[in-house]
Amino acid sequence: MTRGTRRGWFSSPRVRRVLARVVVVIGVVLGLIGLLTARWGLLFAGIIIIGLGAALGPARIRRD
Repeated sequence: MTRGTRRGWFSSPRVRRVLARVVVVIGVVLGLIGLLTARWGLLFAGIIIIGLGAALGPARIRRD
């Protein structure tokens, strides 16, 4: 019954790669702003967002 089901648009490797890159770029920008302005909360948030972007990558797709 689940053999013919359509996968969501988010499971496409291309879409996941683009979203992961966008999230990582946002994290890098936040980290740089936090580092340059000495706002350690922004730096910490940037590091966390970079980690989340890495976890979104296409290698994290679980196939059945």
